[in-house]
Amino acid sequence: MAYWWLNQNEDEIDFWDDDLIVVPRRDKLGKTAPGFAVAAEMKPGDLGFAFVGGDLESVFAVIGAGEEEVIELGADGQRRPARIVPGRFVDLPSPLSFEALSTLLRGALPIVDSPLQPGSERAETRAFPLDDGVAQRLIHALLMAEPIAGGALGDAMAAALSAGERDDQTVEALTMARLGGGPFGEAVFALWGGACAVTGMTNRALVQVVPIKPWVLASDEERLDPQNGLPLTPTWHVAFSSGLIAFEDDGQVLLARDLDAEDARKAGIDPAFRLALKGERQATYLAAHRAALFDG
Repeated sequence: MAYWWLNQNEDEIDFWDDDLIVVPRRDKLGKTAPGFAVAAEMKPGDLGFAFVGGDLESVFAVIGAGEEEVIELGADGQRRPARIVPGRFVDLPSPLSFEALSTLLRGALPIVDSPLQPGSERAETRAFPLDDGVAQRLIHALLMAEPIAGGALGDAMAAALSAGERDDQTVEALTMARLGGGPFGEAVFALWGGACAVTGMTNRALVQVVPIKPWVLASDEERLDPQNGLPLTPTWHVAFSSGLIAFEDDGQVLLARDLDAEDARKAGIDPAFRLALKGERQATYLAAHRAALFDG
């Protein structure tokens, strides 16, 4: 999976409604737009981060090959050649500010000829490739902003998986696993004796399988590994998925700074609880969860 940063000019933002990434060959002054050639490298199954006016407002999956067309662009409706790439855009509930993200990415990206170049947030549509390190920082920022199930990011990544080169059976298994179902969910329940890993509740209507290492950060193998799942009742599920609690490598529950022990007890979370780990890989997944979501 390749990752992309897209600066979308506000005049072209309505293309999102048509699920299209539109990058002009030349700007309004006739100068060659650097993103045009870059957009030709976008492939189905890639994931991108879309910025408008400097803020991260949406994530997208590339779902088809791009083509060059002549279309109307900008407020003046001028007809210009552009590369049109089919995508699926998923808006974030709350945009992440350019200021916060530029601080996060400072040092990871060059200033010149990059999304951090002064004025780039006001430029016409441009596309930049992102290396895995920068992409993971953006993913982490989105997980912290909307942690439960990965939110919009999870939806976009699911679309990317479906458009990629995986076979239909794998895509179906991954899609169900993201929601705690399918063979993955059944295997997790079997690993925990058909009960919530914490309370022992066996009523499946009140227990949901959730990934330990966030789904959007995991490999396909990790997403389908039963040791990377916990069956949890709703309160424990929300607390764990939002990073209010985590578990040490030995299973000891940890409370985040924003959750004091008394409130935890009132919610039915015992600060002295210790999870009985199931398998040697589970500690690694718990460590990944702490790194991604927990503020202890």
